[in-house]
Amino acid sequence: MNGHRYIARGHLGAVLFCLVFVAGTFHALALVDNAVLLSNSIPAGAAVMPKTMFKQTWTFQNTGSSTWSPSQHGYTLNMVGKDSLGALPNFTNTVSTRYLPSAIINNGQSIVPGGHASYTMTFIAPETPGLFTNTFQLNGTTNFGPLVTVQVMVQSAGSTNQYDRSKVISYANNFAGYVCSDGYFWTNGSDYAHFGAGAPVPTAYLGDDCAHFVSCCIGSQASERGGGMAIPGRVPPTYGEPGAARLVQTVLIGGGYAKEVNSLSEMSPGDVVGWNWEGDTNMANLDHVTLYMGNGLLASHARSALEVSADTFFQSSEPNYVRHLIHIFDVPTIALTNTGNKIVLSWGTNWAGYGLYSSPSPLPGATWMKVTNKPVALGKSLMVTNTMSEDAMFYRLVLP
Repeated sequence: MNGHRYIARGHLGAVLFCLVFVAGTFHALALVDNAVLLSNSIPAGAAVMPKTMFKQTWTFQNTGSSTWSPSQHGYTLNMVGKDSLGALPNFTNTVSTRYLPSAIINNGQSIVPGGHASYTMTFIAPETPGLFTNTFQLNGTTNFGPLVTVQVMVQSAGSTNQYDRSKVISYANNFAGYVCSDGYFWTNGSDYAHFGAGAPVPTAYLGDDCAHFVSCCIGSQASERGGGMAIPGRVPPTYGEPGAARLVQTVLIGGGYAKEVNSLSEMSPGDVVGWNWEGDTNMANLDHVTLYMGNGLLASHARSALEVSADTFFQSSEPNYVRHLIHIFDVPTIALTNTGNKIVLSWGTNWAGYGLYSSPSPLPGATWMKVTNKPVALGKSLMVTNTMSEDAMFYRLVLP
């Protein structure tokens, strides 16, 4: 009897062992990615002022059976569709062929089933008022979980024709790995071909598209506007300036729209970086130009890249490089002098087309009236002379 019991228990143990083994094998083969959104820091439709930088943080619960690994090689929160809110990079992209704005797990830790993970991205509100939305989804090997958004209502605040850094970054995010919105790509040998807007950047050519790409990012290409600068189209039908040196030295600095600065700390998202590979410091001899994305990172053509390091990306292959950091002005600066009861307001002639407006208040919602006195050109300045008011008066330049 005791032996019979022993044998029965032995068979039962074998059966349980087989069930555990089978169940374990089944579990390993059936790991599932899933999530629910627990919270986000900015509610949908939140009001923000133009040019404002803000952060959205999404917190998820891992409701699947897999563990989420950190870093860009693990579980990320990826943009779905196009960027309309100037999504700024928050980590250095180490995969140069990756062209997708994304966020990584904030704490850098693995997230086991049932655990919570937060993802944060920074954005820039555009100049144009209206409702803007970016959409994201979690990704392990494929997208999963709920679609989540950051959505803001950008308020009206005067001119919408200043340099729009939000749209510069959005353009770079949308086209870093793709043919620009005019459909053209400058190929090796200083020639161009039509591949179609949004087509993958061609790999059969070494490429010569750097200045064309930056022109589109910072400029006003008809099919999709970038930052709004008036970049002359030197070689139609392609948009903008195809030469790196001419774009930096002639159009930006020579045009009075930018200046060279000494460090990345003086740069803003939407600025540009010029490069010479032979140690030549003369900007007239630049070999390459890239777009500055903020946080020490770059986007570029024709060696297409998004969110790569401004300190390491080119330097290993071009050890004799010279780098030029170019900061673009957001708006023209008004200078003011007074003589007796008259004030003279002046700005550079390169900012042609701007009108002078005045208001007794600089606060949002204030009424700005166009100054009727016509500007007079004197050298490189446009000047307007007004009679002083006893009350405070504020002035700004606005593109009609």
